[in-house]
Amino acid sequence: MPPASRASFEKQTGVQAAVLVGMFLVAAFVSNHFAFPPHPSAVLWLPSGLGLAFLLRNPPRRWPALLAAIFLADVVSVLHHGFPIPGWVVVLWGLANSLRSLVGAALMRRFVGTHIRLSRRWEIAGLLLFGGLVSPLVSATLGSFGYTFSGAPPSFRADWVNWWLSDGLGTIFIAPLLLTWTPADFKPKRWRRFAELGVTLVLTALAAHLLFHQAAPGGVRASLVYATFPFVLWGALRMGPLGAASTSAVVGLLALWHTTHGDGPFGSMAVPFPERVYSLQLFLAILGLTSLTLAAVVTERWREKELKHLLADAGRVLASSLAVHETLPRVAGLVVPTAADGFAVWWVDDDGRMARMAQAGWSSVREARLRGHLLPPPTAPERWSFAECTVVLAPLVARGRVQGVLALMRDERACFAGAADLSLAEELAHRCCMAVEASRLYAEAQQAIEVRNEFIAIAAHELRTPLTTLTLRMKSLEAVLQRECNPEAVRGKVQVMSRQLGRLGQLVERVLDVGRITTHRLELQRERVDVTELVEQVVETFAEEAERAGSALRVEAEAGLQAWWDSGRVEQALANLLTNALKFGAGKPIEVHVSGEGGWVHLAVRDHGIGIAPGALERIFERFERAVSSRRYGGLGLGLFLTRWIAESHGGTIHVESQPGEGSTFVLQLPMGMQPPGGGGPAHHGVRKNSARLR
Repeated sequence: MPPASRASFEKQTGVQAAVLVGMFLVAAFVSNHFAFPPHPSAVLWLPSGLGLAFLLRNPPRRWPALLAAIFLADVVSVLHHGFPIPGWVVVLWGLANSLRSLVGAALMRRFVGTHIRLSRRWEIAGLLLFGGLVSPLVSATLGSFGYTFSGAPPSFRADWVNWWLSDGLGTIFIAPLLLTWTPADFKPKRWRRFAELGVTLVLTALAAHLLFHQAAPGGVRASLVYATFPFVLWGALRMGPLGAASTSAVVGLLALWHTTHGDGPFGSMAVPFPERVYSLQLFLAILGLTSLTLAAVVTERWREKELKHLLADAGRVLASSLAVHETLPRVAGLVVPTAADGFAVWWVDDDGRMARMAQAGWSSVREARLRGHLLPPPTAPERWSFAECTVVLAPLVARGRVQGVLALMRDERACFAGAADLSLAEELAHRCCMAVEASRLYAEAQQAIEVRNEFIAIAAHELRTPLTTLTLRMKSLEAVLQRECNPEAVRGKVQVMSRQLGRLGQLVERVLDVGRITTHRLELQRERVDVTELVEQVVETFAEEAERAGSALRVEAEAGLQAWWDSGRVEQALANLLTNALKFGAGKPIEVHVSGEGGWVHLAVRDHGIGIAPGALERIFERFERAVSSRRYGGLGLGLFLTRWIAESHGGTIHVESQPGEGSTFVLQLPMGMQPPGGGGPAHHGVRKNSARLR
């Protein structure tokens, strides 16, 4: 320990010892008022609980100084009280009281825990067993032995019983007060709780005074002392161990005061005085233990509720984002200090090394406690306790393998909290692991999408190059055939080849469009468009294909409609609808209807083909989706997906009305739009040879 730290520690130890001496002398002065012959010990020895509480609230390094303070204060108290006993008995009594505190504190630290706040049932059991029953055996035996052999009248058995009961009762009533009252209770934010406790104590004191102040009560009035229980139970239910310990102490002190003055049901009993005292001690022990046990149960329920809220909050944080490097630290901040003093998550990287992903309340000292336990990561939850801490490790299991480990650490030794600690760590580990796995899968999916888009772009580029060359060659060949007046049969074959090349080019452009939409790189270039003229031009380009399919194209268009659209994209959408109608409605007429109403343009394409099943009406607008088998009807399943994207990009919609066997009507609704900032080009005129022009 550095010199500065050692000096500070020694100073704090001196202050603690001085405070203990002062409180011990005051408590002994009060207790000695309730010492009645022929017994040398008081009915309620308050310093027994005081010494035990001081040792439990301090680390063992301070115990020698504190035990010396207990010994000194006890000797001074005995001498000041003026007991007619030899000096060696005084020393023996001081040693007995010191050993009692040491035995009780050592047993509780060993078998109960290091940070005892009486908020758990096993802590109450430990206080009763080691503080109230076992440790007083030492002081009662040594104290009665010294008193008996000091020349006093021989009454070892009666003295021993009285001494043992008074030390045990003092422990049960005073130790909880010091163990439950903490500096946090005096924070300004907790003034309401403090005020409620004050009111409860005042009401409890008034009720106890009225009930124990009665002179020789009999019959039903003698049993009214149990009316103090509701006040004590109220304190336990509302304020936990703090309320239980405080209200029990108030009732105990007032009951003892009135009983020693011959009032109340115990003070007026028609039995010898020692039996009255034993009856009172039994009543007070039952009252204190009942209230503390109830308070511990209530506190455990509060704790369970708090941990459930913690897990719910952690789940919400982890679900709020797939960025685990942001969510895991936030979860760590929730866990510390609510459920642990230290929290950390490690993940095994591809090289087999442990990388810490999140932490809170962590330090090099806490990490040193885990040395030798992290690698290899545990395959099942583990929990162990050191003298100064409790550690829980839970594996992070994903895809059937241990991928990491979660650590919870508390700077205390809690011997009976194993199941709760393991359950919390397992649940947190499961949720954190799911979040990390979701983040990993999302990253892999994003990477796969990027690779796919890159492949589509490269493949389309590679396909476009020979297609361009072939298209140019075919046009050149057509020109040669026209000049040389070759037979129509040859010209027809060339035209068929040209159409197939154009179809292949459109497929390539559609695949490229899907990649651009996915990466948000497809933008509109609006211009002023004569809607009727645009529709007629697109329909005209399909005249030859409709003739081959045996379908008559009929157009009914309202004249004078003007709109601000990306004309190439709208042409593409309309061409997709016409291609779809010719494919599924071949041999039957196809109608195109154009109208305007209220700033909207309605483009409807109706066929009389096979129709669409009701279950596929929405699905067909998704990418790579189709309503019929691809073996009978070809295509990539992208035309309607691109058409929907074009409509929504313009602020419009598309829907279909269809019944199987009765044909389909696709309705494209687009707003006429407004001139974009900076003006627009002239109205769209002229026939476009490629109706699916790309930007």
